[in-house]
Amino acid sequence: MAQSRTMAAESRAHLHKGIPKNMAEVRNSIWLSDIGAYPIIGVLTFACGFAGSFIAWTAMCSPDVRITTGRRQQLLRTWE
Repeated sequence: MAQSRTMAAESRAHLHKGIPKNMAEVRNSIWLSDIGAYPIIGVLTFACGFAGSFIAWTAMCSPDVRITTGRRQQLLRTWE
């Protein structure tokens, strides 16, 4: 006969302290209380950093990006 599944031996109900009232309580009660969230935090930090650096690099180095007002209205790129 197959063994039936049971609930976890250790309850995490003690971690629930009601509705968080500020961002510090959200961070401490939800994200930092669970070890399994650390890889997610790391991946999201890396992805946001990579995306931000790519946007900054593209804005500074790409010839298709025209930030200055004098070059915005030109149809042909004469500054290359």
